[in-house]
Amino acid sequence: MFQKVSLILTICLVLLNSCAKEEVENQSQVIGEWKLINYSIGTAHDINKDGWSNLNLLNEIDCDDNEVLKFETTGVVSSNETYNPTLQISKSEVDNTYTFNIECSEGIISFATSFSQINSNTFQFNDKEFTVINDSFNIVLVEDIKIYNVDFSQIIETKDLVLTYTKL
Repeated sequence: MFQKVSLILTICLVLLNSCAKEEVENQSQVIGEWKLINYSIGTAHDINKDGWSNLNLLNEIDCDDNEVLKFETTGVVSSNETYNPTLQISKSEVDNTYTFNIECSEGIISFATSFSQINSNTFQFNDKEFTVINDSFNIVLVEDIKIYNVDFSQIIETKDLVLTYTKL
């Protein structure tokens, strides 16, 4: 009888320990701080006129880019300094060149929302799923960037905005 009780207790302890270990492993991929390292519309541009075109507009736009997302064990994701410049982009239908009007955000834009862990490397917030690969993940804002004709009277195309974050 003692052996049966001992065996059952041992099995319960092993199961409880493995569940707790799995929970920690599931959270370990996303919990922590993530720095914005890429802000791309899918085409390279030389906005700052330094002679180099970049896909990553963080290298072209002269606005503070201190955005860090913080994922907490409580299920909250927040940022105290959101990178949010106003982009007005026009495209010449004559020579297909782009013109950028950029206004940097004044002050600090913050947010907090909930997120859920789906598995060890996938999580969800704002109704979208994200997967951590090699300590980074992308947020794709589909058709978020509007490209206008030169007099800004008509949208002539849209582009996805891709934000890439890496773990600090």
